[in-house]
This record gives sequence, C-alpha cells and structure tokens, in this order.
Amino acid sequence: MNHKKFLKVLLIGGLILSTNTLFASTKLYQGLGKSSNFRVGPGKDNKGVDVYSLNYVTASGVFDEEGKIVSLKVDALEISTPNYDGPSMPHFSGWPNTQGYNVTDHESGEVVAVSENTVENISKEVANWKTKRERGAEYGMNPRNEWNKQMDFFENYFKGKTVTEIEEWFAKYTSDVNGRPLKAKSKHEQDKVKYEKLSEKEKAELVDVVAGATMSLKDSHGDILGAIKDAYNNRVEFVVE
Repeated sequence: MNHKKFLKVLLIGGLILSTNTLFASTKLYQGLGKSSNFRVGPGKDNKGVDVYSLNYVTASGVFDEEGKIVSLKVDALEISTPNYDGPSMPHFSGWPNTQGYNVTDHESGEVVAVSENTVENISKEVANWKTKRERGAEYGMNPRNEWNKQMDFFENYFKGKTVTEIEEWFAKYTSDVNGRPLKAKSKHEQDKVKYEKLSEKEKAELVDVVAGATMSLKDSHGDILGAIKDAYNNRVEFVVE
C-alpha cells in the first residue's frame, strides 16, 4: 500500500471511529418509586376529635450506569379527615354509607357539621384531590418558599449523587429529630451537638442548602427519601440512541 492510500484508509477509519463515538448510545435507567404513611394528626378539631391523614409520595428518577441521578421529579398527595382546618387540604370523609365525620370550617376553625357520606359527596371529594405540587402557593407551608419550590431545590441538589450518597448526606446533615437540614440555632440540643461536629466548609454548604430548602425529607408529612430509593430499586434500563 502506497503512502497516499495509507493516509486515505487512515482518514476514513478515523471518520468512522469519530462518527461511532459521536452517535454512541447512552445506557440509562428509569424508575418509579413511592412511599406512604398514615398519621394521627395533624392535631385535633375544636371538639377534641382526632384529625387523621395519610401521605403518598411518588418519585420518578433517571439514573446513569453508576447509579447517579440524571433527573428527578417528586410529588406527594396528602389527604386528611374533613375536620382539619387547612383550606387547601384534600379530604376523605369515609366510604359511602358509613358514619359521617366532623367537618371543620376553614375560616373559623370550628366544627360546623358532620359529613354525609353519600356516593355523590365522596366522589366530589376525590375528584378535587390535588397533590402538593398542584396546591402550589395554597399549600401554606411557607409563603416565600412553598413545598413545590423547596422540592425543586432538592431535586436539583441531588443530581449527580447516588441514592447511597443521598442517604449518607441525610444522615450527616439533617436533624435526627425531624429530618430537616441542620441549623446553627436549632432548639434541639442533639441537633446542636451534631451541627458542631461539622467542619467550617460543611457548615458553609449547609447555609446554601437552607437558603433553598428547610423542609424535612423524612417525617410524618412523608418519606421523600424512601420514595427516591424505591425509584432506584425499581429502575429498568433504556437506551438513548
């Protein structure tokens, strides 16, 4: 093979190799996870009757071959008995033809009636259920930084991390009392002790986290961490050509 032919073969081979590399398929994994919990509360109505609620958290995640999060989306549905006085809270009064439950007026905070558990009434309740993302500013957790915005922060913050790394971060940087990111001025003594064990660099990182989100990732309002882990455990492979 003469010199010109050799260079031609080399050039063509390089182009083929470059093309294959450029258009190489990417292997990713997608998973859908959930977690759920039942709660006595929050609180009682003005007649002393317990409020009952449940939380159903869902997480959809895309992971790379190393298990690192490429994208993540989390939402939650919280439902309570009708004697909870939060105006945007979805309610479930009971199955049709069962005894009714106290109904609290959202403005006065007082019990004003007992639910009539007909098929029609329960169907209306269920049809009006909204997730925490759908409730948006009506959720009522923090007017300046509602649940949906704080969840957006955590979703972005967890990108590039594995589930194991997120669990390790949670164990190190959040409260053992309520699952919220640690703060220097915590009212819980054990949180203060835990916070002081962090380096100055780690404390600085926490300041940035708390600026974006202060809500818990695992408490009676829902196990967000558990839903993310479940999504990873349920992952299935797909290929991006």
